[in-house]
Amino acid sequence: MFYPIRSGFLLTAASAVLLLTACASDQQAQEQVNTADKALGREEPEWSTPFWERGDSSADERSQSVSSSSVQATPASGQLRTNLAIVGASDYLYRELDNAAADYGFRLIPRAELRDALVNTPACDDTTSADCAEALAAYPGSRLVVTVEDGSSVTILDAASGARWGTTELTSGKQGEELLELASQRADIAPWAMKAFRADDGRLYLSAGRANGLEAGDELAIHEPGTLVRSPNGQPITWRKGERVGTLRIGELFGSDLASLVPVDGQRPTPEHDLILVKD
Repeated sequence: MFYPIRSGFLLTAASAVLLLTACASDQQAQEQVNTADKALGREEPEWSTPFWERGDSSADERSQSVSSSSVQATPASGQLRTNLAIVGASDYLYRELDNAAADYGFRLIPRAELRDALVNTPACDDTTSADCAEALAAYPGSRLVVTVEDGSSVTILDAASGARWGTTELTSGKQGEELLELASQRADIAPWAMKAFRADDGRLYLSAGRANGLEAGDELAIHEPGTLVRSPNGQPITWRKGERVGTLRIGELFGSDLASLVPVDGQRPTPEHDLILVKD
């Protein structure tokens, strides 16, 4: 005997298939985000515990938000801040770094910005690789890439000079200050330098702005890739900038950490060129 299939049953089955497909896609996307969060050292929320029983985590989040906004304040005239990418630091260490970074001449790249960059940059499967530092140099504009592993092991790469130092262990009770002091010493190997990138609108941009101490009209010299100088035992000791081949000017400033670039003379910059601020 033939039994007709009700249309309601077909709609229910089709809806179930679509829901399962959407859930699978969402799960894949969430896994990518979770991987980036793990690399950044962000702690996984305790979703099984009601928010009112999680201690002061919400207060910590508010504290982190406040400290981040304070670091974005414009530095004094003539002072420059170097972009720092921090990967793998615990929430507590990150807040400590965020609070003190400006005192050492650094600006931390916001975690959300860095997480998106890591998710979309295959070379950063290993954040201690030179390829990762090079990929992050133009956007989000990191000069130094600092990877913290096992809570106290630090590896630093310099996108400007191409220098990579061996792993250093943080040993003091003030890890944030110790790490920033170490990063400051590493950054001294080369002058303040950035990389330009061309966006999908065809214009040139720089991942730096007011938060770094730049102003509209500032000029940047375009240099060929420089040369890293090493000691007899292979340690990076200094960096010689390459030949100057052109000049750019800061055009519009967008927010605190993005600026358009206007060619003035000479060659147009590529991602390989170093951009160094022209001092009066």
